[in-house]
Amino acid sequence: MLGALLPDVDASDAKVMHGYWRPIGLFGKYLFYKPMTWILKSKSEAFREEHRGYLHSLLGCLLATVFFAVPIAIIFIVLIYVGQAQFDLAVMIWYVLLGIPIGFILHLVEDSFTKSGVRWFFPRGKTYSGATRTGRRSEYTMMTAFLMSFGVLVIIAYYLPASTVFLGEILLASFVLLLVLYELNPLLSRFGERKK
Repeated sequence: MLGALLPDVDASDAKVMHGYWRPIGLFGKYLFYKPMTWILKSKSEAFREEHRGYLHSLLGCLLATVFFAVPIAIIFIVLIYVGQAQFDLAVMIWYVLLGIPIGFILHLVEDSFTKSGVRWFFPRGKTYSGATRTGRRSEYTMMTAFLMSFGVLVIIAYYLPASTVFLGEILLASFVLLLVLYELNPLLSRFGERKK
């Protein structure tokens, strides 16, 4: 969840900046995003403070992982080493090291379906965008399509025997499903906007 929230710390109207998520939003904005922008801006003018700028890219994912996941993992390692935590906490290190970038990338995938889109390879490369409007009914129609499609995939994965090959097949099926939903995005968005 933390990884999925981090790309929006650059927007004051984002959900991560309100309610019980606000402390995470403020921490991410003032102790990560603003200092990182100041450092990067000295290297290139492309790194300015804007929503869906460098933070909505693979570079932003890498920076967030290094800034958040690595220190949290180090804290866990120190707690294990000094004996202040159970050894089972070692498994949590992998959850953090993998969870933050996975959540971050899933956020970028979702934003790729919106009209504003995402520049995955910022500062170069094109913007990948869809037909969904953020905060509108079409966004909820698209989310419903995601949940239903991936829900079926999870049920199939649950009932079939686990193996490394099967995991690869499920990941490939997930990727294909995302591509299909991306292609159906304009149709689903029109359906969502019409259904008022």
